[in-house]
Amino acid sequence: MKNVIGIMREGISKRGEKRVAITPHYAKEIIKWGHNLIIQSAKHPKTGETKRAFTDSDYKKAGADIGEDLSPAKVIFGLKEIHHTRILPDKAYYFFSHTHKGQIKNRLMLKTLVESRATLVDYELIRDDKENRLITAFTYNAGYAGMVDTLWTLGKRLKLSGISNPFEAIPQAVEGQDLLRVKNILKKVGHKIELEGTPTDLPPIIVCFLGKGKTAHGAREIFDILPHENITLNELERTFKQGSRKKVYALQLRTDEVYRLRKKYESESGHYEKLIPSEKRRFYKDNPERFRSNLDKVLAYVTVLMNCVVWSPEYPRSVTKEIMKNIYSQHRTLIAIGDITCDPNGSIEFSKETWIDDPVYIYNPLTGEITNGFDGEGIAVMAVTNLPCEFSTDASSQFSEDLYPFLKSIVSANYIGRMRDSNLPNEIKRAVILWKGKFAPDFEYMKGFIVREV
Repeated sequence: MKNVIGIMREGISKRGEKRVAITPHYAKEIIKWGHNLIIQSAKHPKTGETKRAFTDSDYKKAGADIGEDLSPAKVIFGLKEIHHTRILPDKAYYFFSHTHKGQIKNRLMLKTLVESRATLVDYELIRDDKENRLITAFTYNAGYAGMVDTLWTLGKRLKLSGISNPFEAIPQAVEGQDLLRVKNILKKVGHKIELEGTPTDLPPIIVCFLGKGKTAHGAREIFDILPHENITLNELERTFKQGSRKKVYALQLRTDEVYRLRKKYESESGHYEKLIPSEKRRFYKDNPERFRSNLDKVLAYVTVLMNCVVWSPEYPRSVTKEIMKNIYSQHRTLIAIGDITCDPNGSIEFSKETWIDDPVYIYNPLTGEITNGFDGEGIAVMAVTNLPCEFSTDASSQFSEDLYPFLKSIVSANYIGRMRDSNLPNEIKRAVILWKGKFAPDFEYMKGFIVREV
């Protein structure tokens, strides 16, 4: 089918959010396939704020029309959640809805989508037949920006403590213009570490990474620009006592190193210890209630903790308030936490959602008090929820490349009849939460999210 396609401008409340799902390069492809394309202007008509990394003229050159009114469009591309007042009736929306886990803050939006007879396709749920996510560009970019912002947090926190340090030169990712420029800054910081070392007021700097997925891969790509050495859990204490200050250290933990069996299940330890790491991970995933965090044996030695693991309530937390209180009462080594996955009150029990314009808070483990900003006694936590938009141009280009194999099918699909007659590929059908206002079979459980008061 020939459809009219729309691209939304992101909400005005999100500082730094300049990403777009379809870059001008791929907009040109859509038009070449015979569709009309309407792009909301990059500048908000009331505030004048620029909300897109690519200019209106870039899209005009591709053949698109610039206009505020997306009502002629059948398919509308966005990125983050849409304010419920912006939802138009009878449209097919593609964006990250953050609804399938029952997120309370998005239930009004979900209810409005149902009432508007909308089709909702969530990028996060686009998967192959083995349940592997296929749109992962932002996952890598969250790792990039999260590592940069955590090192920036470390530098500012140390400086406020009166400790001069090489990390002071690292900007917040959103201020770094683009990924290449920030990487060049990291190279200079690394050179300074090789020449002058990290602060002698501190033990050797050890960064502990939780997770080995795409987010962790992105974080490591940034961290590895610095002169570094990988260490194991067995080498942790020795490195803390004897390590060099002319480099930094990375401790990347496997699942079986992050968690250990609870006391009442220790009788199973003989069987568990005989398993290889992949088998231990499977055992953990099948029996999460039998495990507790092992980080009480780790956090006394590390300077920075990078959380790159998505969490669900059936799993144990990696850092509880109790663990942190016990450690902090004896050891003040841990200075910063980069909670890239940002599950509020999740894997890190005291985590809360932050944004680019107020990205850091201080958590005092002894009192449980949280103070926004960099000042105060405790641990600095960076938990920005929309990290990938800090490198909006890079993230948008990579996202469009991920989406491109499905793009022609998406824009040409039949959204009028039944989903099975839509000609959408199976990978996209798996991500359909709503079809014309009705929940798809795999998401009928979500009806319960909208009958409750929102």
